[in-house]
Amino acid sequence: MNESRIQMEGINLNLSPDAFHRWATHYYKCKQDFRSPHKFSPVPYFLLCRAIELEIKSKHLQAKRQTEVKVEFGHNLMRAYAALAQAKKVLTDDEIVVLEGANKIYASKGFEYFVPKHTLTGYSAYPDLETLDAIASKLIDNDA
Repeated sequence: MNESRIQMEGINLNLSPDAFHRWATHYYKCKQDFRSPHKFSPVPYFLLCRAIELEIKSKHLQAKRQTEVKVEFGHNLMRAYAALAQAKKVLTDDEIVVLEGANKIYASKGFEYFVPKHTLTGYSAYPDLETLDAIASKLIDNDA
């Protein structure tokens, strides 16, 4: 993975936090604009989880390199959130429960690929979409 750092004599710019934050806002905007052609779609869940992942990683990238963040957290939202500095942990206990549920599916690519079990159980393991949206918004809007 290419590092988003530019080094010149006497200057070291870390562009990763800003880039990851920007992309998080793009995924979030895509979710807001998304209109499913069917009654149900996993796409909004994926878009929100990706926005959450990138936003949390943007905070870690203020102090770590991209390769470190990738190895340490992968796509695990809970591990990445738990490792944030206390001042950056803005979620309530109820929101953390929803994020944990989303993470179980997201980390295993369950929002990206068809999982028959989810269909057969009426997507009952899926988290509340409105709460997941609120989590993404809260993390993106918090510049702590």
